[in-house]
Parts: sequence; structure tokens; C-alpha cells
Amino acid sequence: MAASVNTSNISRSTETGNPLFAALAIILTLVLCAGLAEIATRLAGVRTFRTPSTEYIGWAKRDPVLGWRNNPGVWRADEPGHAPMTFLADGSRTTGTPAGASGDPVVVIGCSFAEGYGLPDNESFAWLLQQRFPRRPVLNFATPGYGTWQSLQLLDELIGTRGIHPSAVIYGFLPQHAPRNVLTSPLLEAFRAFGGQRFSPPHVELHDGELRMFPPFVVSNWPLEDHSAFLTLAHQSELRALLAGRERNEEQVTNELIARMKKTVEKEHARFLVATLEDDLPPGLAAYQRMAASMRKAGVEELDVTYKGTETRPERLRVGGVGHPGPAIDEWWADKVSGWLGRLEQ
Repeated sequence: MAASVNTSNISRSTETGNPLFAALAIILTLVLCAGLAEIATRLAGVRTFRTPSTEYIGWAKRDPVLGWRNNPGVWRADEPGHAPMTFLADGSRTTGTPAGASGDPVVVIGCSFAEGYGLPDNESFAWLLQQRFPRRPVLNFATPGYGTWQSLQLLDELIGTRGIHPSAVIYGFLPQHAPRNVLTSPLLEAFRAFGGQRFSPPHVELHDGELRMFPPFVVSNWPLEDHSAFLTLAHQSELRALLAGRERNEEQVTNELIARMKKTVEKEHARFLVATLEDDLPPGLAAYQRMAASMRKAGVEELDVTYKGTETRPERLRVGGVGHPGPAIDEWWADKVSGWLGRLEQ
């Protein structure tokens, strides 16, 4: 006779099992899954997000509107050669303006290319312009990392708040400014706040055909993100999803901002030039051609001064042979823009 099994006892045993063991089993399973996910993420080459423990104090200082601005003083570049760069009390980089220079100034705005980052003061593009036109001040307010929107905000401040009335404004343009203006995902990962967290510079979004402006802000790290590659990847994925599609509007936004620059300058009865200060344009050629065509259609003077010289020595073409545009390129830019300025002086 077969033994009978009391299934009701089995059912009761399962229902009345120790809940502590069940909880531990769940926790151990979650820990194991998290560990496997962490290992797989690291094997895939993802690195944990690193937040420096100290703040970088140098050529840049915090600003609630622009995100950062030039910090008065003499600061050494972090590129090879570590050239000293002199910033005056008003935040402009020195151009060696002669004491006898007078009249309405020429104002230079833009990013590190226009500012001459990594070069000694007397080799920068704006310094060379000043030497060619010693009777009129040349003020270099270009700031590393700026896009068109930050340059426009600074220009509005210079004219509207500080009372600078330029005879001409030269915007040192790069096609790379377009993604900065709308804050694409790669740029959010590249920009860092003074404390080391991800940083959103002031940027512009296009909504229903209208530009909507956003101030700078810090993107807080997730808990334990600086210890976990998996959490870093998860946070990056969330941010990429939030910023998806920004690239579609970057050219339209940039052209609109440049048109606003033109209006701001023309209200001062001054001349406005967009000088494309490239050292090697082909990678962004198509985007540049589209934006340049839109500028011309809007009546904006645009001058492509991309370097086309014969210099081959790396130390003349790049700071330290590897960094920002070197002295040969800044000389080329100054020569080409001098022709435009010279016509204004006639």
C-alpha cells in the first residue's frame, strides 16, 4: 500500500516559513545581481564618475549668469609650456593697448580660440590686432568654453551695463559653438562645476519656434555614483534620454543668436563681423557651410579665416605641439581680420 502524502502540511509549512530567511534570500539575490551588473559594466570599459576633492581656482571664476568668466590676474595655461595669461580687472585679456589709444574700441568675443588660450599674451590673435591698429583700443573679452549664447549675454552686459560703446565687434565663431548653445549630452558630460560635478552652462532650447533660455546649474551626482560604474552608466543613460534630440535644433538656435548679436551691435551704430577662427575646418564643414549660408542670408558679415598657411612645425601650429591653435594660426587670423578692420578705418 502506497504511503500517502499530507499536502496540507506542506502548504502550511510554506506559508508559515521564517520570513527572515525569505528576506535574506531576496537581499542576497539583489546583491548578487548588483555585483554581476557592476562587473559587467566595468568589463565593458565604463569608468566610475570622478569628482575632484578640491576646487580648481585659476583663470576662471564662478558667475551666476554666465556660469564662469575670466578671473583677473596672471594665470598659467594647463597646456604644454604653461604660458602666463594676463586678465585685467574688467575680465578682458590684455592686448597691450598703447597709452595713447583712444576712441570707441574694437571688442572681441568668443571662446578660447579668440582668447588665445595657451599662448603668451603677445602672441594672441587680439594682441596682434592691437599692434596693427595702435590708435584704437582692442578689448579681448573672449572666454574659454563659451558658446554663442554666453558671448551674446556678455556683449549685452558690456554695452548695456558697463557702458562700452564699440566701433566694431568681432565674434570668433566655431561650428562647435552650436552644440554648446543647446547643451547636448556629450557636452554635459564634458563640462564640470567648480566642485567637479556635471555642469549645465547657460543654454537655449527651442520650443514651438521660440527660444527659451536656461541659467547655469550643477547636476548633482547620484549616491555612490563615484564608486559604481553601473550607477554612473545608469545616470549617464538617464541624462542622455533627457537631452535626446538637442542636435536637431543647434544650427537654427545658433543662427538666431547670431542674428540677435547683429541687432545688438547695429543699435550702437557699430560694425559686426563673424570671424570663423578655425584651424582645421573639414570635420565640421557641412554644418559650417549651412550656418554660414544662413548668416549671409540674414545680412551678417561672415569671414572664413580658417588657417591655410604652409607652416608645418607642430610647435608653431599647436600650443606645445598638441594643444590650442599656435602662434602661426593666430598670426594668420590677425592678418585676415586686419583687412576687414582696415577697411573700417578708411
